[in-house]
Amino acid sequence: MPGQQEIYEQNRLQTYSETDTFTLDRYRQFAAHLAQGDVVLDVGCNTGRGGIVLAASGLGLVVDGVEMLTERLKMIPSGVYRQLYQNFADVVAQDGGQYDGVVLGEVIEHVPYGSLDNFVTDLLRAARPGGQVLLTTPNPHSLLSRLRHRRVLGGAHVSVHCPAALAELFLQHGAAKITTYGTGKTSRYLGRRFPLACYGSFLMRIETQPSA
Repeated sequence: MPGQQEIYEQNRLQTYSETDTFTLDRYRQFAAHLAQGDVVLDVGCNTGRGGIVLAASGLGLVVDGVEMLTERLKMIPSGVYRQLYQNFADVVAQDGGQYDGVVLGEVIEHVPYGSLDNFVTDLLRAARPGGQVLLTTPNPHSLLSRLRHRRVLGGAHVSVHCPAALAELFLQHGAAKITTYGTGKTSRYLGRRFPLACYGSFLMRIETQPSA
């Protein structure tokens, strides 16, 4: 399993997230699942491109951000996020259970397998009872990726997630309901009407247990 410093360096070298044209679409898809006035946590917020989309959604969202790389935190425009964190553990400790929505755009594949249980637990703890976690991640069953012999693993991508297995992981950690949709650039043309194998990534909506 890669060490923490190696993970930092691999993510520092991956700059595609700052130029990816689909990032803005991805956050618009997240916003479609959010409600007016929701308090949202953007995990892996990079330089705030997604946060700007959420702020412009017209939903009056209150958004906090988490980003582990200091240089990217410094690039985030002022006024996009209410609060910024560099350590996800600090978010859970200070604001655990207060977010209506926790969003992760292409983040979970950057988490090593050995850390996934703790990471999933913290994601669910950050969402309030009856809240939701929204994430996207590359689809290892994508037909196009298979035809082009593309692998998810490599570089900053240190884990790969089958939709069924990832859903089961969240359910084992106490999630109430999972819904999975196709996303990625193909969704610009196909919408959500086709099987997951047609999409390069998938969007998973994880609903937390309602309060008793």
